[in-house]
Amino acid sequence: MGGGCNDIAKILSSQVNPFINLQLTENLNINEKQKFEICKEFVNNTYNAWEPFKLLKYRDVLLMFFLAELQVKVRNEMNHISLDIVMSLFRSLYNENTVKTTRIGQEEKTLNLIEEKIYPYFSSKKVQIENYFRIFNLYDSKINIENIDDSCGEGIVDCELFNNTFFGEFSTFCKGFYDVIDKVDPLGRQLFLQDVACNLRSNGTIYYSELQNAENIYIVAKVIKNIIKINKRADKIVRVAIDSLKNSLEINFFKERYSGFYLISSNRDLHEVKVYLQKKLGESFFNIKEHEHLNILQQQKISKVVEELIDLDNTHYKIGEFKNGNFNYPDLENCIQKADYYVFNKEIEVPCVSKGKMAINSSTNKVQFIYYSLEMQLLKLIALIHKPGIITPNAMERTMQLAFSSKYNSGCISRQVGAVITDEFYSVKSIGWNEVPQGQTPCSLRNVTDLLEQKNDLIFTEYEKNEGEYNGKTFRKKTEDLIKSNKSIEDFKNDLNGHNCPFCFKEFHNAFEGKDNQVHTRSLHAEENAMLQISKYGGQSLKGGNLFTTASPCELCSKKAYQLGIENIFYIDPYPGISKSQILKGGTKDPNLYMFQGAVGRGYFKLFEPYMSIKDETNLRFGLKPTPSQKVVAQQLKSVLAKNINATKNEELKKYLDGLEDDQLIVEKVIELMNDGLSVKKD
Repeated sequence: MGGGCNDIAKILSSQVNPFINLQLTENLNINEKQKFEICKEFVNNTYNAWEPFKLLKYRDVLLMFFLAELQVKVRNEMNHISLDIVMSLFRSLYNENTVKTTRIGQEEKTLNLIEEKIYPYFSSKKVQIENYFRIFNLYDSKINIENIDDSCGEGIVDCELFNNTFFGEFSTFCKGFYDVIDKVDPLGRQLFLQDVACNLRSNGTIYYSELQNAENIYIVAKVIKNIIKINKRADKIVRVAIDSLKNSLEINFFKERYSGFYLISSNRDLHEVKVYLQKKLGESFFNIKEHEHLNILQQQKISKVVEELIDLDNTHYKIGEFKNGNFNYPDLENCIQKADYYVFNKEIEVPCVSKGKMAINSSTNKVQFIYYSLEMQLLKLIALIHKPGIITPNAMERTMQLAFSSKYNSGCISRQVGAVITDEFYSVKSIGWNEVPQGQTPCSLRNVTDLLEQKNDLIFTEYEKNEGEYNGKTFRKKTEDLIKSNKSIEDFKNDLNGHNCPFCFKEFHNAFEGKDNQVHTRSLHAEENAMLQISKYGGQSLKGGNLFTTASPCELCSKKAYQLGIENIFYIDPYPGISKSQILKGGTKDPNLYMFQGAVGRGYFKLFEPYMSIKDETNLRFGLKPTPSQKVVAQQLKSVLAKNINATKNEELKKYLDGLEDDQLIVEKVIELMNDGLSVKKD
């Protein structure tokens, strides 16, 4: 929340080209400025007329599912609606005995919200809602558009009516519904969306149930897919921005189906997130406009809600439920790692730094990193989507791509991280990933059954095989007891079905001791590994250099980076912890910490690989291919002929060719001579 998705959606859905008057910063280095000029010229050219993206809000699809249940309750006639019906729908979304945060319909405040706001809103929109039942084919608790495809199914829905209504009137209806809730309980609105989405992905309905069926995991994604098909049939082209996806399996669903699917990860600095949310809540709660001030009580109320929203966002980031097999839950950490393009929305200026990127410090001649504006980031993305390879990656992108690719070398079974260290000019000096020391076997290659059966002794430590003190039991015996508590070793092996079964020593050891000590990890961290590689193979100073890592460094690696004199740290995914405030902001030579902007991973190759060489495209598109002059061709021909003429036998011919030394019509005259000779031969 507050990460900038709304700002991106606003720009992409603008009816007027949002880049037409974009001013580039003056302090870009010459090559970066030229790249943006090329992108701007391409996107703003009248030949490539701007087409706004249709904004497909995930929350609107969830409300459509809610209305499908309402259709059943009112038996297709909104005159049957009642407060009890609306109340029962909301209270069926969650388990009152297990939820820790108050949901809509639980306590007096939220009961009043339904009675005084939500129910009257539905009652005032009876005709509209009945039209939605019909237009969206809502019946039997479903959105019945699953048979829409590109060649058949014309009788299912009126595609043009569906398309115009969904992206027009229904979008306004949804905004009105969510605004009603936001004025009273914005956290309740977020929890409503979370519960509906999780329930749908779990059991196929909006209702809470402990029963789960993996077949339902894509139920919302499939409806979105069908809405996109309807949009394509109605508009003939598809430019859709989905706002927003928080489940990595749904992201995989779209990646596998659309070659033109690009996932944008958007983020803001935490302080700016709070400022953004405070401003938004001030407008919603108290109708406070920009430059107006809140009183103390208003500030306290808003600050409390902001903290609650950020806590919920942090819960969505963590993947605890996902790790436990509850794949219906949000897992933002996984989603961030799957992004194709990373946007960092920096609205408040960094001290002594203006927006842009890779400016040249005239006093040191060093390349300095500074953030692009949001508009510049999106301009670049749009240009690359429409014409992959129109520009080349910048230094940050090509270096982070190395770090991103290197993480897949990691044998860590918890999380794969990659890191790259460069000098001050972004020349790569070392690459690392989280891994055990060289000579040891990565966790991913070890099998717990080998440990128990004492096979492959060299890949296990003496401690794992024979030592450990856990109430009189060794590590190996304790691990054996863990497996036997559920089934026999033989049954366990049979149930593996050919899969390798690695284990995390740190997790097992900490659990056996009843502690949570990070020092027991077998692996070096990626940043640590990259630093040690330089020392191991010759060594050189890293002072003033740059560290690129796919996850922001922990406290231990931050201390090492600080000690080595690393000047800039670039990262993709914020690592939970206090390294930034405790380590990296605790002295007189603090490194700069920057969130990455640009393309990486799958998106790097899709966006920067041209369809054909730029030279060949230029020749085909513009006919810009130089040819030798007639005189040069004549000289080349004369040279070839001269080498193959016997001066003694062909004295007359040689004399004739010598006479054409400076004649630019030598080609025509030689052809004429050959024709004369051919005629004589025929005679």
